[in-house]
Amino acid sequence: MQSIPNPKNFCGGNFQDWLEVNLIEKCNAKCSWCIECGGFHPEYHATTQEMIDVILKTEKTNIILLGGEPLLYKEIETLIDKLFNSDRNVYVTTNGLLLTKEFVREKLWGLVGINISIHDFDLIQNQSITGIKLNEKILIEAIEQSEHLGIDIRLNCNLIKGHIDSYGEILEYVRWAKRIGADKIRFAELKDDENNFIDASKIIPGLNNDPFKEGCWTDLIIEEMPVNFRQMCGLQTKCRPKPINPKRFAKDVVYYDGKVYHGWQKEKDMDSRQKNREYLLAKIEKMFGKNMTQEQRDEFMKSMEKFQEEELHRYHGEEGCVY
Repeated sequence: MQSIPNPKNFCGGNFQDWLEVNLIEKCNAKCSWCIECGGFHPEYHATTQEMIDVILKTEKTNIILLGGEPLLYKEIETLIDKLFNSDRNVYVTTNGLLLTKEFVREKLWGLVGINISIHDFDLIQNQSITGIKLNEKILIEAIEQSEHLGIDIRLNCNLIKGHIDSYGEILEYVRWAKRIGADKIRFAELKDDENNFIDASKIIPGLNNDPFKEGCWTDLIIEEMPVNFRQMCGLQTKCRPKPINPKRFAKDVVYYDGKVYHGWQKEKDMDSRQKNREYLLAKIEKMFGKNMTQEQRDEFMKSMEKFQEEELHRYHGEEGCVY
């Protein structure tokens, strides 16, 4: 028997016209729950033109630039410009440290939206979480400049024990977000961090406690602010039961090596796949020895890797941060 996810979920096949881009491995923050903790980091760094080519080749309409911290990417304005002129909707998710009105005006024009990850309306508390020091005045100026350019601003906030962990704290965050000029907010439960996990269904009326089957995201209006709640199922947190034999659809992710992967990759999984490849090569040589040509060997490996890739696509993609 197979568990079927809600069709509006990311893993249920929704948002397939979105492409996540792991643009850079570097980050100037230290968020412990980051999907890139233990993530796969390719050695090769593609050129900006190679990245543009592979992104366009996917034919996805909505492109979200992630990292690492994508604003550290040296040619981000060139990347955005080329994608914008190719009729793509481009978004960036940033921790906000490099956001100034000048940076927005000079490098980020052409974006549809900026997601700013701020996990406490008290910026000193946010610094204790992320390790970065934000200046509210500079942040407001950057948001005003973004709005002037027609760029939508969403704040991303993780629900964390001891920070934004109650309905009252959510209300305070909403009021602060309105004051600094944000257009919308996404509150998300933590992934793979049971010690700091806050169950949104226990503090927000109307949310369910089985996101895999009932839906992992909910749109609400709180004090006239559009708010999205992103919940984690048992595949992402031990605080909820894990679905039995779950069916999942992985999202495509372009890594900074210029390759498309099915879901976000873990370093340990990539190491395992490499060891498996070496094992298959050894077995081929043992079975066929010198009777197998290099062309036949390459063709066999290509078939095996295609099979493994299809299995990875169907069952093992990690969910990222898409819209």
